[in-house]
Amino acid sequence: MTRRKKSKPPLLAPAGNFLKKISGADARTRKKYVRWGLYLITLLLLYSTMVGTYSLPRIVRLKFERTSLIEANRRELIKLIDSERVRTMLQNDPRYIEWVARTRYHMVRPGETIYRYRNR
Repeated sequence: MTRRKKSKPPLLAPAGNFLKKISGADARTRKKYVRWGLYLITLLLLYSTMVGTYSLPRIVRLKFERTSLIEANRRELIKLIDSERVRTMLQNDPRYIEWVARTRYHMVRPGETIYRYRNR
């Protein structure tokens, strides 16, 4: 006994049936199918521009995030440059060390008198 093979319909069989159906239809039906196809394509394009990975709102949001990250990077770079400047001054400048001790820590030299006047 020979083995029977199940014949599967081709993958694009529905499209072939649809094309046969359209080719045998009148011009009015074909125009209707074309019009609905264009509506569907337009709807899909609008949907893809509003939702998804390459959507316009996502692109705008990423643009704003990029500008905020650039600004944050600029601020951090300024802090880094300032801290490097302060570090070199603390290592090399005795007047800066004295200024920090007097202003930040309210230190005085031995025998020095500080007068503070209060505003009334």
